[in-house]
Amino acid sequence: MLRRWKPGLPLLLLLGPLGPFSPGALAGPEQAEDVVELDFSTERPVHLVSPAFLSFTIDANLATDPRFLTFLGSPKLRTLARGLSPAYLRFGGTKTDFLIFDPQKEPTFEERSYWQSQVNQDICKSGSLPSDVEKKLQLEWPFQEQLLLREQHQKKFKNSTYSKSSVDMLYAFANCSGLDLIFGLNALLRTADLQWNSSNAQLLLDYCSSKNYNISWELGNEPNSFRKKAGIFIDGLQLGEDFVKLHKLLGKTTFKTSHLYGPDVGQPRGKTVKILRSFLKAGGEVIDSVTWHHYYLNGRIATKEDFLNPDVLDTFTSSVQKVFQVVEETRPHKKVWLGETSSAYGGGAPLLSNTFVAGFMWLDKLGLSARMGIEVVMRQVLFGAGNYHLVDENFEPLPIRAAQWSNSEDGGRSHPPGFDRKNSPPRKFTGLASFLIWIFCDKKCQSYCLPLKMKGIH
Repeated sequence: MLRRWKPGLPLLLLLGPLGPFSPGALAGPEQAEDVVELDFSTERPVHLVSPAFLSFTIDANLATDPRFLTFLGSPKLRTLARGLSPAYLRFGGTKTDFLIFDPQKEPTFEERSYWQSQVNQDICKSGSLPSDVEKKLQLEWPFQEQLLLREQHQKKFKNSTYSKSSVDMLYAFANCSGLDLIFGLNALLRTADLQWNSSNAQLLLDYCSSKNYNISWELGNEPNSFRKKAGIFIDGLQLGEDFVKLHKLLGKTTFKTSHLYGPDVGQPRGKTVKILRSFLKAGGEVIDSVTWHHYYLNGRIATKEDFLNPDVLDTFTSSVQKVFQVVEETRPHKKVWLGETSSAYGGGAPLLSNTFVAGFMWLDKLGLSARMGIEVVMRQVLFGAGNYHLVDENFEPLPIRAAQWSNSEDGGRSHPPGFDRKNSPPRKFTGLASFLIWIFCDKKCQSYCLPLKMKGIH
């Protein structure tokens, strides 16, 4: 079997195969009866996406113990993040709704050590973590990671507080990495009649205004699971009214022109669709983009075969279609973002979600998202607890990060070492059960994604 692309095509990515192939099939004479030629037209784009189409997250659980936010002062981590800009950096996740801002709280020893090392320096050019602090945190991180994962699996979450120093650390990381910060506010702070209590958000807004920070905002994370996480049910109507309240709050501060995104619901099924629909009717007018979350699999039981199964990959399409259907019925033409996504929920699948094999699933999701009109996709996570992060505890890039980089703004102009775009010969594969192809083009051909999916070809 031969798969061929024409010389000179601005090819950045060829995805496949999703099944076993014969190693010897990369060479040898053509089998005329088995040859399939693929011609690609780059004259018209399938869809244009945001320059920040490929974005990513820092999970809010990193602030459970604010000492570990000091990791964000690492020049190495900032350099890796900068390579993915322009992008949005979302600070959110389940822990969003269990974090409380305390402006009187003192910085941790680690945070204080970091800020003291930055005195009289340009924090973005010469900032660095004191080596003793970094080593201490890296030594303790595996234990903290296990605590976070246990809390997640048991679904027993406790409130934590964070300080002004923690906010400064997060903002410095985003600012120095060329990222636009989106900060998730706690939506589970409620009055006796279940109205959103905005007093803590007001404290945070006042502080960020005093620092002239440029931040966009969200309110809550996966409200469809509030009952499971906190024993509280908030319907879409109430949530929409909460967003309207937040929008009015922003209008009275320096953030009156900042962006607001939501509602960050889970996958569109059952009651989640009902919540999304009623939310958009009540509060959809005040948000800039509709955000929702998607994972293919349960990370605790997922297998390698699941990651390579085209039928699993195709489930994403129906979810996207459902979200767009609800949006068009309630708030036509409102932009849709994938506000949090990866391969498997529950922290990812061990030895799979952050490895090479997860790249097929991730790149297919990017291709489908671009083709179907999703403007921004936020990868969970750059660094944090679990198995779907892009860099490890030593800030070394994991194999899955190569896929993220190759589709970033910079990846659209340059190529990984060893990739010769002009002299790459046609490649021949045999024995393929499934084969997926996505073509990502740079701005010169005015096309980000030209999809072609082939299945069952032998």
